[in-house]
Amino acid sequence: MRVEIKLRPAEENMILPFNYNYQIYEQLIDKIAIASLELSKKVETSHVDYFTFSRIVVRKRELIPDRGIRILSDTVSLYVSSSVGEIIKAIVEGFNDSPILKIDNISFIVDDFKVLKEPRIRDGALFSTLSPVMVRTVKISGNKMKIWDLYPNEDAFFERLRKIMLMRFSELNGRMPEDREFSLDVIKFKPVRILVRDTYYRGSLMVFRYYGSLEIARFGYDNGFGEKTKYGFGMIKLIEEGK
Repeated sequence: MRVEIKLRPAEENMILPFNYNYQIYEQLIDKIAIASLELSKKVETSHVDYFTFSRIVVRKRELIPDRGIRILSDTVSLYVSSSVGEIIKAIVEGFNDSPILKIDNISFIVDDFKVLKEPRIRDGALFSTLSPVMVRTVKISGNKMKIWDLYPNEDAFFERLRKIMLMRFSELNGRMPEDREFSLDVIKFKPVRILVRDTYYRGSLMVFRYYGSLEIARFGYDNGFGEKTKYGFGMIKLIEEGK
């Protein structure tokens, strides 16, 4: 289930900072808590990533180096998605009761909600990312282990992504998908770095074709591809072709 939350800036010419993922995550948890404290505790304390969200989509903007993005449009959009419909309903209910989203010293007011129609995903579907896909591994350097961020131009990226998606699918569904094989044909990608609390995470904004397991494709569409999706990584959208 996926919802678009339209947000109206509280002031004109507000500057949206580049790094805001953790603040959105915290406020989504708070909104869930308004509807169901029990559900919010389950989502917050579990190691399972139950949802994902997009970067804030600013359709008319001006880039201010070292500061952020000046918002020139009347509204911006935040997309939130989960295969657990109860979570999306709780977020909407929470925003209805408390229709404010704050990032640093700026505020947005909820203007509208729109539940998006689920697209039909076919083999060879074309996707683009609404937030970067993050894939990590562990490398041994001397006698120390180091977390290493992977990019789509590295072969290890795809094998690690496959393992992550199978693990996340089984954790959320209590079983493995019937078809466990899939591949991505990456058409283009852009490395990005996002600060979450006090740690920088590196990921990739991508356009790619997806082949293989449709169960995993649907899971990835609903819950995000890669790791740390609850912090706003891995959200994708289907690119409609032939229209």
